[in-house]
Amino acid sequence: MPKIVMYFFMIIVLLFSRAAIADIVDYDKELDIIEQSLKTDIGYVIEKTNIVLSSESLLSISQHSRLYRLVGSKDLYLGHFVEADKAFDEALKYGPVGEELTNIYLLKITANIGLKNYQKAFTLLENNLSRIDSYQDQSIKIMSYIRLMNVYLQLDAYEEMLRIAQLALSLNQGEDPKSECFSMLYHSVAHLKLAHFDQAETLFKDTQLYCKNHDFPLIEIMSIKGQGNVLFDKGLYAEAEPFYLVALERYQKFKFAVEINEIQSYLSSIYFHLGDYQQADMFAQLINALPNKPSNMQVKKRVSEILSLIAGKRGQFDKAYQYQVVASALGQQLLDEQKVKENAYQMARFDSVEKNRENTSLIQDHELLMKQKDLFMKEKSSSIMFSTLLVGLSVGLLLLLISAWMQRNQFMKQAQRDGLTGIFNRRTGQEMAENEFIQAQTLGESFSVVLMDLDLFKNINDQYGHATGDWVLKKVTHVIDGMLKPTDIFTRMGGEEFAIFMPKQTEEIAADFAERIRNEIANINTRFSGHDFTVTVSCGVSSVGKDDLSLDPLIHRADLALYKAKHNGRNCVKCYNDTMKPLSALTGQ
Repeated sequence: MPKIVMYFFMIIVLLFSRAAIADIVDYDKELDIIEQSLKTDIGYVIEKTNIVLSSESLLSISQHSRLYRLVGSKDLYLGHFVEADKAFDEALKYGPVGEELTNIYLLKITANIGLKNYQKAFTLLENNLSRIDSYQDQSIKIMSYIRLMNVYLQLDAYEEMLRIAQLALSLNQGEDPKSECFSMLYHSVAHLKLAHFDQAETLFKDTQLYCKNHDFPLIEIMSIKGQGNVLFDKGLYAEAEPFYLVALERYQKFKFAVEINEIQSYLSSIYFHLGDYQQADMFAQLINALPNKPSNMQVKKRVSEILSLIAGKRGQFDKAYQYQVVASALGQQLLDEQKVKENAYQMARFDSVEKNRENTSLIQDHELLMKQKDLFMKEKSSSIMFSTLLVGLSVGLLLLLISAWMQRNQFMKQAQRDGLTGIFNRRTGQEMAENEFIQAQTLGESFSVVLMDLDLFKNINDQYGHATGDWVLKKVTHVIDGMLKPTDIFTRMGGEEFAIFMPKQTEEIAADFAERIRNEIANINTRFSGHDFTVTVSCGVSSVGKDDLSLDPLIHRADLALYKAKHNGRNCVKCYNDTMKPLSALTGQ
């Protein structure tokens, strides 16, 4: 009996101690501190959120929702978009309402933008816009519109951004200076993105003055930078320079890395156009040294173009070409991403319009059905015949579309494939490999090339005829094709020469794979060709180096290794090393 009393007493003490802890710690205040630190000290935010998560059982429902929203925001700043999306889903489980619900959904849209799920992002955006429009509280509605404008900016939906900015300004009417300041900035940016330069310049000046007078220094700096952007886009580089320099100096006090990087990329371009190549190179190299991640793609493209131009001015044409290859690859990725955004945006708008049209159509159809019920019964037979005809026409149209689609795919395949072997032709294979190479460089991954050449293939053609030579090419292709990984890019470079581009594979793995290919080809039974002879192949292997900016150096080194294999008795695999360099390269001539 005394033990039962003691256990009961311990439980009571534990419960009261937990309640006392909850009373001592003001978790709303802790969450406020985390929210304020998000833009200034992400390390502190990580530490603080972990502490609050360890006391999760003491939080209220609304605090739970807010905590996971802040955890997701932290993951967004770190670029962990999958974890961020999961955290926002967790926050939604606690039933947030009003502004908190809107914040979570808008942040969830940002996470999906980071994941490149643009279709889902636009769908969430359309749904969230309907919810915002239904709010009765004007202040919540305005703040929601401000966050919505940031999402539209990320999605390049500048017309929508402009519309929402004008709506927010008309609702606020200057009553809340903070909301007015943000809305004015987004209004200015929207006009700039839509190339309304005169309007944008005036609006940025007004925003700078307003935000300075109401003590919003960060938005004031953004407005100064905005004026520089207007002048830059108009080609007035000398006039843009002082705006960027002022903004850069003031951003550095806030340690606002994203904005600092963008301004430095603009300054690199400005100094090049002003003929100050030393300054241009200095700012460009700062950006070029940044890690290869999506948020740096635009600024790295801009400075790669400048570095290419500077190298050209200095007569370093190889270097100029390599920088231009990087700039082109980054530009293509940005263009592809923009196209995906535009398609997703149009699809989301189409779905929204289509849903409204379907609802209206259903109502109209129902009314028409009630009015014409008697007539429908009398004309039932005619309706069946008409329906049958309509179905027939629909099926015919569908078959026509399928046929056109299949024909289009066939033409595309023919343009990309080698006519004899069916594998990628040189142009298509190298383009695909170049894109994979850029991805590998961006992520710091391995990339290898295997060049292969059939030994004494001309003798086969001369001795047994071109039909037998074609049989050999197709047979070799079939054997190799069965050994490839899904990521390998198998290409006929021309004649009896082939290449396998191997993303994510080291030179050692590529060499081992080439040896297996060599062995399999040597064991091909040629009697099925109608003749009895032996087929062998020589292989050259190379892998990416730290100074490689394009695929060309890898192919060149693999070619040198292949040359070594040919002159080493054929039917062997050689990996590139520095002893294979041409004499001119070794002597520096």
